[in-house]
Amino acid sequence: MLTALDQIANQNHLQMIKAAVPYLSTQEQKFIAVYAKLLELQNIMNFYSGSESSIVSCSMEQEPASITDILSDIRNYCDPSEQEMIDRCLQMITALELYSTMSQPIDGTY
Repeated sequence: MLTALDQIANQNHLQMIKAAVPYLSTQEQKFIAVYAKLLELQNIMNFYSGSESSIVSCSMEQEPASITDILSDIRNYCDPSEQEMIDRCLQMITALELYSTMSQPIDGTY
């Protein structure tokens, strides 16, 4: 799964070029790997040059992202033990939010 930044960086079918690297000689691998990274950097620089381009998550179009949104997105790129840790954090955040909601008086006064 590619991140939004990877999608920008890997334009022009760079993933296909990278997939071919294991089939090349060691010297060719070095050259192609560095060349692919340079093309990624160039794509990112082109994306951010000129206009006010930026990468925005769908949820940020309405309101700023919450920590749960960020952790949920990061979780997609974690190994199972890291996913468990993020799941525990998300559960703790949810519990704290529930506690905060439940501790507020119904009529708005104490």
